[in-house]
Amino acid sequence: MIPFKILFVDDEEINLLNFRMIFQERYEIITALSGEEGLRCFENTKDIGLVISDQRMPGISGTEMLSKIYDIDPDPIRVLLTAHSQVEYVLDAINLGRIYQYILKPWDENTLSQVIDRAQDLYQLKKENISLTDKLAEKNRKLKLANKKLLNVNIELERDVQRREKLEVSLRESEERFRKFANATQDIIVLFDISGRGLYANPAAERLLGYSDDEFLQKPLVFALCRKDRHIVKEEISMLLTTNQAPHPREVRVQKKNLEYLDMEMNLFCIDLSGGERIIGSMIRDISQRKIAEEKLRLSEKRLGDLSAMLITAQDDERRRLAMELHDEFGQSLAALKLQIRGMENSLHNNNEFHKDKIIEALRELRQYVNMQIEDVRSLSRELWPMMVDHLGVDAAFENLIGGFLGHAEVEIDVNMEHLGRFFPVEEQRHLYRLLQESLNNVIKHANATDIQVRASIVGDEIVLAVHDNGCGFDVEAVSTSTGKTRGIGLQAIAERMKILCGKMEINSRPGMGTSIIFTLAKNRNC
Repeated sequence: MIPFKILFVDDEEINLLNFRMIFQERYEIITALSGEEGLRCFENTKDIGLVISDQRMPGISGTEMLSKIYDIDPDPIRVLLTAHSQVEYVLDAINLGRIYQYILKPWDENTLSQVIDRAQDLYQLKKENISLTDKLAEKNRKLKLANKKLLNVNIELERDVQRREKLEVSLRESEERFRKFANATQDIIVLFDISGRGLYANPAAERLLGYSDDEFLQKPLVFALCRKDRHIVKEEISMLLTTNQAPHPREVRVQKKNLEYLDMEMNLFCIDLSGGERIIGSMIRDISQRKIAEEKLRLSEKRLGDLSAMLITAQDDERRRLAMELHDEFGQSLAALKLQIRGMENSLHNNNEFHKDKIIEALRELRQYVNMQIEDVRSLSRELWPMMVDHLGVDAAFENLIGGFLGHAEVEIDVNMEHLGRFFPVEEQRHLYRLLQESLNNVIKHANATDIQVRASIVGDEIVLAVHDNGCGFDVEAVSTSTGKTRGIGLQAIAERMKILCGKMEINSRPGMGTSIIFTLAKNRNC
């Protein structure tokens, strides 16, 4: 019989000698003078059943060593020797070292002997339990193999009452799990035999399509598919039964009981049952919302493409307009200026008082003419880039902008505006300026209005900028849903700027009833 192995750890060699002298005849004793040495002995020695350790030692304490031994192997029994009896030491030893027994020093031979005997019994019991557990696991494994063989030997043996009850319980549990999943999922799950007879349809079939279980299962799998999908799905079912390979998910259109169609995604699969029986399953997912989102994305991308094309066209138109203005206005003006300068040169050659007076008068006219050209250049510059916004702020730029439109004799502009510049950084002030500029441009170009009202106000936590006119108006819905050139670059540009400003734009208009365009922005924007 293999002797019971005890590892005794104490930093006093006399204690090691005493322990060995007392117990070496009955047990195999391994000793160590420190916690570190004790750990090495434990790792290098097999089948140590009991570890007895002093608490206070150089290096790691007995509790720390016993905790590390537990992490290595939890089976050996652990006993702690200490001269301390305080509660905190006891709790620390129990919690950290997971000790079996706590013994006060100096230890008594009889007491320690009894503890060792009990520890040996406990260790042997642990080992026997482990052995029994292993044997039981092996027997269970063999029993499972035997049961599996019995299941395959004869179908008549499956009618054995006890095993049949176990199988029925397992089947009921499996069916319950499947039913819970099938009832909870938003996807339609249907099962059919290979002849097309319906076996099962989950509640989602009625919820999404409106057919009851009986209505759904009395018809073939493909009955609700649109005509073009039926033939394809039938071929895929045939291929599935032949190759046992599931086809890729397919988008299909499924007719509801109310004759409406849903865009759905169908997954086909084959289930092999015992006895060689096979059934066809299908999971059908409603992808209507996804299709709507995809269509919205497609339209958004198309609008973006249209907008890009229109921006390019607008750039070309603007360049053409600038070229014409430069040619017609500045080109002709500079040509006239050139002729005047040449006339003055000719007059200077004559060098008489009469011609000097004419030259002075011509210079005055020339200066006025140059001033007009400078103002035209500044006006053109303001149209291209609102420098006044950068230098003086949007409120001053608004006044200058509206002052420019007041030059149209046929239009009256009523202005009531609070100062808004303090709520916007310069970059956003430029967008705000363009909103008003583009809105007024649209009124002047398209509305045929005689009266315009411009309002800027602060309402609670919101900033409201509005332009109202009494012009011809238009069909807002028709313009909003149109794409490409029919929509116009102006409203699209305004809408894009409002997105940048994280604001809302509201347009109220009807043919013959004028137009109101209202921009609402939060004081504290968090785009």
